Amino acid sequence: MTSTKPFSIVPAGASQKPTPFELHISDQKLHDFRTLLKLSPIAKETYENLRENGEFGVTHKWMVDAKRHWQDNFDWRKEEECINALPNFKTHIKDDDGEGYDIHFAALFSSKPDAIPIAFLHGWPGSFLEFLPLMEHLKKKHKSDDFPYHIIAPSLPGYALSSDPPHDKNWTTIETGRLIHKLMLSLGFGKNGYLVQGGDIGSMVSRVMAATYDECKGMHLNFMLNVGIKDKASDDDKITEQEKNGLKRMDEFFAKGRAYANEHGTKPATIGFVMASSPIAQLAWIGEKFLAWSDPRTTPSLDTILADITLYWLTECFPTTIYTYRQEKKMDIVNKPSGYSYFPYELAPIPQAWAAKSCDLVFFKSHDKGGHFAALERPEILWGDVEEWVKIAWKA
Repeated sequence: MTSTKPFSIVPAGASQKPTPFELHISDQKLHDFRTLLKLSPIAKETYENLRENGEFGVTHKWMVDAKRHWQDNFDWRKEEECINALPNFKTHIKDDDGEGYDIHFAALFSSKPDAIPIAFLHGWPGSFLEFLPLMEHLKKKHKSDDFPYHIIAPSLPGYALSSDPPHDKNWTTIETGRLIHKLMLSLGFGKNGYLVQGGDIGSMVSRVMAATYDECKGMHLNFMLNVGIKDKASDDDKITEQEKNGLKRMDEFFAKGRAYANEHGTKPATIGFVMASSPIAQLAWIGEKFLAWSDPRTTPSLDTILADITLYWLTECFPTTIYTYRQEKKMDIVNKPSGYSYFPYELAPIPQAWAAKSCDLVFFKSHDKGGHFAALERPEILWGDVEEWVKIAWKA
């Protein structure tokens, strides 16, 4: 089985050919979703949910408006068309213990023999959908025979269209990084190597891969895990005014914005059942993050937010997306060419001086707009940074 879509020809060096994939949720499942959405109530008005500044979480008005739009205007089939317009694949990856996992990924394959492979890794509460605008931008700008890159955007294990982590043993970003590494090798990118880019949990997986595997030649991040970095701060660090404001945002996030992470990390079974009970529960829990973590000037559209939440619901993946919140947070030092894009509305926007103590920072750029979902909020800007970094990293 082969695909005739542009950018869909798998490199000749691939050791196993992935199977072309198109997403099509059954009519019955969509009907059940819409019925449950219609019947799911929204909580009554309270002092807290009437605070329009979002101090206490998502507001009553936003929930009412979002539910109405979800019911009356949102078209999942159009989202499927957007997904299926790009080459998508599934492939079976065997782990070191012999267990097999089906890994989904969207891709833009180049026909150039010297094209540079880059894996783009999403986070929570995101998905591979985060990278569709960036990939659409590249598809319009290039043809496969002049495209200098291979772009691979997997669904991480436990998310959306990839297999769940095993039910009989623990799973962390180390295991996820190992499977994505094996995916890249299966596509033929072991000989000359590959690069990784990530935000949120994808940044953690990227760091694991860059620190662990020789074939991973470098990483670009738009989120820097602050564990261990702040401890290395010194009075000699040059911190800009923008970065000082970012540190205030980080302190506020750790003081008032991490309740969700504590729940994910301590009682993941419970919150998994809660989120699987109602589309409205996921609308509130995930919708709040898109609103609070984005730059107000570049917040993704409501349809974009609903597409992500609907994908979570229809693939029943929420309970298997939060495993990383239980693991011990540690920071691998990466001695490979690294890039860092600084967006001011990031949750924990680490200063350049601190970031440079955790990796071989060969590229840094700060921006005046953008937040946690950089690939959705400012896809062309993020890609511009990645391309500049690649010019340095691939030669290093």
